[in-house]
Amino acid sequence: MTLEQLLADTTPALLDIQQRDLTEIKQAKDWQTKYRVLMQLGKKLPAIPEKMKQPELLVKGCESRAWLMHYHDKATDKHYFVLDSEARIVKGLMAIMLCLVNGMTTAELCKFDLWHKFDQLALKPYLSQSRGNGLLAMAERIKACCPAKQ
Repeated sequence: MTLEQLLADTTPALLDIQQRDLTEIKQAKDWQTKYRVLMQLGKKLPAIPEKMKQPELLVKGCESRAWLMHYHDKATDKHYFVLDSEARIVKGLMAIMLCLVNGMTTAELCKFDLWHKFDQLALKPYLSQSRGNGLLAMAERIKACCPAKQ
């Protein structure tokens, strides 16, 4: 499997999450409902094959192991990511993040405010400190794809 294949497999899952699940998460009034949806989100994304899970892809700062792969289409200046995690809830949270950032230009990616988006989805109050730290680490890793001059 290649990164391009993973991206092709990830795109329809992210579109489905964006069109259906984000609204459900936003409207859910309790953590149990949000948690259930988050657990399902992780199942929608394809797994990164073991042979592709290289140490340099590990996101440092996540309590559970999580891998992030990046592709930058220089012709369109759009960024695309795929991810995997051993923890379903983490993978679900990161799936939301990918819904929000995949396909962004460099300028959009550099301005992206993850915490504002998680506030809009009413998720921030329910995140433990370790999950919040992991998401921040993932957001920093994604922002690291922005050139310093942006």
